[in-house]
Amino acid sequence: MPIVYKAGLTDAALNSLEATVKVPLPTDYRSLLARMNGFYLTDPDYGQLPLRSVEDGVVSFDRLFGVVPEEECNDLVSFNDEFIPELIFINGVLAIGEDGGGNPYVLITEAGREGVYYWDRTHLHESDKINNFDIAERGDCGNLYKIANCIDEFYDLILASLSGGVEFLKES
Repeated sequence: MPIVYKAGLTDAALNSLEATVKVPLPTDYRSLLARMNGFYLTDPDYGQLPLRSVEDGVVSFDRLFGVVPEEECNDLVSFNDEFIPELIFINGVLAIGEDGGGNPYVLITEAGREGVYYWDRTHLHESDKINNFDIAERGDCGNLYKIANCIDEFYDLILASLSGGVEFLKES
């Protein structure tokens, strides 16, 4: 399965990103963004990640955001500016990707909650018989489900879920 990515960010760009989003970027996330400034899956255009906390036991994955101001739907800063205020009750939260259906993956750096979470923002799993969320919604923002303890684990989970081998294609 092809993974299309943009050239990685420089240290200066990473420092600027960190200052803009006001969330300290963990070392493994900085390293990933230095290698690939976001990526998306093609052919098919999504993957299935295991998540036993929901009825189907899987959630979709479509893309990891990068710093791409000219592509608002893929831009980490634009996406966070628009949607992260819904999670004001969580400290150190950053949307890093999405499932292709409006449900983001978020990185949380708040002590005691560190990790990557699937944010059921559209309430896709709200009526599931199995619905073991890790962070309950407030208001109507949607529940969050922990999917990985760190970015490296999340990235490995993505790669492991792709069948037929992985081909990395650098986008110009």
